Amino acid sequence: MKIHKGEAGYIKKKKLIQTLVVVLFVAAGLSLFFICRQVLGTSKNLGTVVAVLLTLPGAKALVNLVLFLPYQSVTDEFKGKCDALLKESDRAYYDLVFTSPERVMHLDFLAVRGTEAIGYSADGKKEDKIESYFMETMKKQGVSIHMHVFKREEELLNRLSSCQNDDEVPTELTEFIHTILVK
Repeated sequence: MKIHKGEAGYIKKKKLIQTLVVVLFVAAGLSLFFICRQVLGTSKNLGTVVAVLLTLPGAKALVNLVLFLPYQSVTDEFKGKCDALLKESDRAYYDLVFTSPERVMHLDFLAVRGTEAIGYSADGKKEDKIESYFMETMKKQGVSIHMHVFKREEELLNRLSSCQNDDEVPTELTEFIHTILVK
């Protein structure tokens, strides 16, 4: 089952896939190097060049893995609580890892209800940076939104149950969220 960006379980799946890719490239590069060296009797051959070139995509996968390592996927229990409070018109995203020009940021959950974005970060780090980044970027695109990132699950659930914003979700906001997510 393929899990897409913004779905619960994405971080867990991404870490697993990136780990496998790194192991595959390391194993392929080392195997090729040692086989060519054994068969040809020297490390000065085309197999060594190819083995060294295999480090490039392997290094890219390793960087991607390191980017996701500090973060965890949301639990099924948390997802169930949030899903129960969402309206049909809401857009919900889970396991968000995204980048700005200055930093990597993470939200466990983000709901977009009209022109209001309601986020949650269990680690409670950079929530003010995330809020300002979203609002400034949307302001540049001419979209006025209000965003609040909560550190505590109870605050998030209270806000989801009390928010009455029934405006239509701006397409610019949805497109922005999809463009900032790390691949």
